[in-house]
Amino acid sequence: MPLHRLVFFLGGFDPKTPRHYHRLYRAAARAHPPGPDGEQLSVGPRHSHDTLSDVWDVHWRPAQGPTLHTRYAVLRWDDIVLRHWGRGLRRVLADWQLMYLRRGALRTLARIRAAAPACFWLGNLPLGLALACMAGAGLVGAALCWALGLPPTMAAVALPAGLLLWRQLERRLDTEWLLRLYAFTCAQGEGELPDLDARLDALADALLAQARAHPAHELLVVGHSTGAIQAAAVLARALQRGPDLPRCARHLGLLTLGHCTPLLAWQPRASRFRAELARLAETADLTWWDFTAPADWAAFAQVPPWTEAGGPARCHATSPRFHQTMSEASYAALKQDRQALHLHYLRAPERPGGYDPVSFTAGPMSLAERHQALQARDRGPALPETP
Repeated sequence: MPLHRLVFFLGGFDPKTPRHYHRLYRAAARAHPPGPDGEQLSVGPRHSHDTLSDVWDVHWRPAQGPTLHTRYAVLRWDDIVLRHWGRGLRRVLADWQLMYLRRGALRTLARIRAAAPACFWLGNLPLGLALACMAGAGLVGAALCWALGLPPTMAAVALPAGLLLWRQLERRLDTEWLLRLYAFTCAQGEGELPDLDARLDALADALLAQARAHPAHELLVVGHSTGAIQAAAVLARALQRGPDLPRCARHLGLLTLGHCTPLLAWQPRASRFRAELARLAETADLTWWDFTAPADWAAFAQVPPWTEAGGPARCHATSPRFHQTMSEASYAALKQDRQALHLHYLRAPERPGGYDPVSFTAGPMSLAERHQALQARDRGPALPETP
């Protein structure tokens, strides 16, 4: 069965397994709005390809013409995420040490504050909540000491209550999910995650082997959230290991969704990752598109994922414009849930004609063909020459 597309997907900093992403994809395919050609979609069962990936097949059946077959592979690093997913106080304090006490992390946060202030403030929300709870408890303790005529030092007995309030509020509000993401990426930039580095090498080898074994019309790598960082690194390493990779498919594409690339690229010691981004930018066969919503405070819509312009790669950064593919009520509800908004890149739109993850990963047009059509549309019709 000839493949139209070979997809490699990397999820974000989340311990969810490929089972979760398969369920999401099947739901998106079922909810996929019908196109003008009345195409039909079917998603096959998931099976484990090896220890590094799970795969399934997607079949796009247009009203006319042959069925398009896609092989969809989820590249696994969820086990590494799980080892860094602790929510206890010891884990939180270790994450604080990474984010707020390291010189490199502080320099990165300062740059983030200037370029993407929403990301900066959301990343500091856990620290603000903790300080507010402890300060509030201290003030209550001091007020009680004053009212009861006790020594001011007795106000310290209220601090355990502040600690308890902080942990209870955090569990209810889940403010630390972005702290875990930021701290993990800071550790990656400091070179403190050798297990992740080895996994990215192994995934690059696996991608190269599958690409050589399954020639396709398009080879597409997809990364969501911090998975965009890992997707860029895996593809760059695969290109370094196998210069023949662009010839394994007619088109080579990289699709990033809700990216956090500057969180690693702006760290002083992340020179290897900056070199990998440069390698991608210098790959003439690559088309790199990014969709990041300005309303998504957990991502960097204000900064393109390649961080620097230049190079022959075809790059395009834009917003998915969720509001154009949803009802007003649905979009208003989505904006109230920051985590749901950050995950919405993987869900089908309510209305056709806009951003649609299923069309990008299973539809007839490759990223390169979409880019060519976009450029033709932007140029518009040629004006007639004046006599």
